[in-house]
Amino acid sequence: MLSIIIVGINGWEEYTRPLINGIWAHHPDVELCVVDNASEKPYPDAPHIQRLDKRVSYAEAINKGISLTTQPWILVLNNDVKCGGAFEEDITKLDPNAIYGMELYREETFIWLASWIFAIDRETYWKVGEFDTQFEVCAYEDVDYCYRAHKLGIPTKLMRLPFQHYLGKTRWGIAGYENIRLNNRKKFEEKHNLEFKPRTYYE
Repeated sequence: MLSIIIVGINGWEEYTRPLINGIWAHHPDVELCVVDNASEKPYPDAPHIQRLDKRVSYAEAINKGISLTTQPWILVLNNDVKCGGAFEEDITKLDPNAIYGMELYREETFIWLASWIFAIDRETYWKVGEFDTQFEVCAYEDVDYCYRAHKLGIPTKLMRLPFQHYLGKTRWGIAGYENIRLNNRKKFEEKHNLEFKPRTYYE
């Protein structure tokens, strides 16, 4: 019932392998696709690991992982995340006509999630479409996706699962990341012809 996509850049020993082990400890038969986004030291060869030889955006890596999986529900994770318990049953009980995250924000007209973790029914994913790969590295692809869903009447909602995020440690080490975020924000505003208002935390 559930496909899990983990997108990782480096951090195999520190983050990705412990995350995989944590998932398998509770769900050993789950469909798992780990996208190694051109790590400097390649992840091990294994059926559940897909190696990208060229570094792509988080949006494109998500699309790749989803295209390689088949189950009705999709759970996408950054690699710098810890799994602390069972969760598959909780996900399959969610409303299939919504998008779910564990860290939500409210803009003036819509709610969006931080995409270090999100769950979506596969049919709903295809209604919204793939993530937009024009957003470089990893920023605002989540805002764009939730806004596109909002325009289709698909809400973004809060879920509670046993996962902990290590506060984006892998992304903040990327050179020039703050400028990348600003450029991606500009792309989002131009794409949708709107001014993105300062966000406030929502839960």
